[in-house]
Formats: sequence, C-alpha cells, structure tokens
Amino acid sequence: MSDISKFIHLRVHTEYSLLEGAVKVKGLADLCHSFDMPAVAITDTNNLFAALEFSVGAAGAGIQPIIGCQMDVSYSGSDNASKAPLRAPMVFLAQNTRGYET
Repeated sequence: MSDISKFIHLRVHTEYSLLEGAVKVKGLADLCHSFDMPAVAITDTNNLFAALEFSVGAAGAGIQPIIGCQMDVSYSGSDNASKAPLRAPMVFLAQNTRGYET
C-alpha cells in the first residue's frame, strides 16, 4: 500500500467520551496496526483525559498520536426565536505543543 492511500482517522472517541465512544485507549495502537494506519487522532467530547495515556501508548507502538477534542460551540442564529444560544459540535486538533497548551 502506498503512503498516499493510507487512511488516518481524525475523529476517534475513546471510552473517555461517555455515552459516545467505546474504543479502549490501550487497544487503539493495535487497531491502527491491523488497519495499516500510520497515525490516529482522538477527539473525546469536552475532555482531554486520554491524551497522556494515548500519546505514550501510540508513540511506543510506532503510531503518530494526534491530540484533539470535540467541544460544543455556542452561537446565536438569526432565526433563533427563543434567544437561547444554539450549539454545534466542533473538532479541534492540536498541531503542536503550543496548540495543545492553548
């Protein structure tokens, strides 16, 4: 398989995304190897609880870890009659250490 055709999943929810994900952090690197994935991103909802465990485990297995988070972003819509803020889930990925710290 060529490098161009390799798939990198950028939106994995682990067991730390309560009610949304079931992927075990400890088994994620093995799953990546079995599907020939060179990297993977975890984007748990509203938390980064798995970041350290995932980074250490993936890097140790030769998988490039990508850290991210899915967060609900509030906005006001022009047709919003109730005036309550609307919410939309957005995924944020850290490009480097500075991005992670921000």
